[in-house]
Amino acid sequence: MEFETKFPLIFYILSKYRFKFWSVKDIEKYQDKKAKEIAKYVVEHSKFFKERYNKYDINKFSSLPIVNKKIMMDNLTKYNTLGLNKDDLTNFALNVEKTKDFSIRFNGINIAMSSGTSGNKGIVITTKEEENYIKAMYASRLVLPKGEKINCAFILRISTPAFDYHQSGNKLTYINQLQPIEKTIEQLEKLNPNIVSAPPSMLKILATELAKIRLKISPKLLYSYAEVLYPDVKEYLKNSFKCEVHEIYQGSEGCYALTCRHGNLHINEDMVFFELLDDRGLATKDGEPCHKLLVTDLHKKSQPIIRYELNDIITISKEKCSCGSNFRVIKQIQGRADDMFWGLRKDTKEPQFIFQDYIGRTIISTSENIEEYQATQDSYTEIILRIQLKKGSNKEKIKEQLIQKLKKVFSKCDCIEPEIKVIFCPPLFNKGSSKLIRIKCNIGGRNE
Repeated sequence: MEFETKFPLIFYILSKYRFKFWSVKDIEKYQDKKAKEIAKYVVEHSKFFKERYNKYDINKFSSLPIVNKKIMMDNLTKYNTLGLNKDDLTNFALNVEKTKDFSIRFNGINIAMSSGTSGNKGIVITTKEEENYIKAMYASRLVLPKGEKINCAFILRISTPAFDYHQSGNKLTYINQLQPIEKTIEQLEKLNPNIVSAPPSMLKILATELAKIRLKISPKLLYSYAEVLYPDVKEYLKNSFKCEVHEIYQGSEGCYALTCRHGNLHINEDMVFFELLDDRGLATKDGEPCHKLLVTDLHKKSQPIIRYELNDIITISKEKCSCGSNFRVIKQIQGRADDMFWGLRKDTKEPQFIFQDYIGRTIISTSENIEEYQATQDSYTEIILRIQLKKGSNKEKIKEQLIQKLKKVFSKCDCIEPEIKVIFCPPLFNKGSSKLIRIKCNIGGRNE
């Protein structure tokens, strides 16, 4: 179990080989083997899992109980396999956040505080060995400028020692997302990166600065992460920077997927095991959005991720990627389950979910003068739209069209049409995570 993760070069070679040559059966066999191995390991090394799996057969993996972020954080001291105390880890992470010194480790271990998309805090434990094999996987699969050394600007709210990379002329330079835009522009122009990686909302801000000739850089590639990369934003970034836009789909629980050279987002099938379930708990069919998404990290042992429930709703493509890999392709990340919009059915007055994609596509298709938007639902009968328009736009006309079209979405779903309030202003970023959540639902405390 440990051999391949102990040697980064071997892991790099295996990662490259598995992605290119493994059949569907190879993938399934590997996932089954690794999932059972990790389940056995945690029973022996984690007090939490030993107690939790006491009445279960770990060889019947799909029957093991689900965990989530709250369960993990409430039991973190017993949950981790390194004997680390939750209070010590929390105090360390809070001190790092306060001092902004992201270079220090906790007894040689990387400890980070994740905000999550909703801003809920969490502790992420990563050993040096885990860092190394994760970096090896990235190195084997990231699309990079051909014939050039990596000179990547890495823009995010926080950094950690795990992101340090400066080797053989290749470098990753951290830039604080929360600093004034003038400072970011200054650092980017001095660095002159051939890769810029940042959340899509930040990349869009940079594209605006580029259009106003206040930013002068010419990256060969863009990488998006931390927020949902909507198709309209991807196209806007591609046209603005005149380069390809790739995506990293990850969370504090691991790196789930990366885009290949053909631009398709492949699940890292040899890193994580994804279970997509419908509303009956059965496997979701390809081409249909899942109702529940469970992830198992097939290698991480310090802070096990086993049948861990993510809030994300994703759809797997029915088509195999033209790159030839049998690693599944994510057709679309619809967003967080917590941010699903809801209507009240006309006949029964029962809540009826409405996919975020319906809301987003309706808004962006209303007018080409809409630069940015945010839709917030605080009750079943009221929606607030924050709309940022180009100068000189006809506000009243766009407002009327938005209200009519969104009401039609609810009506088509046989739901009562809600009241829609339109405010012409920039969207609000999440206070806890500094992320832009375009479609946000606050009904019943879903976004605490």
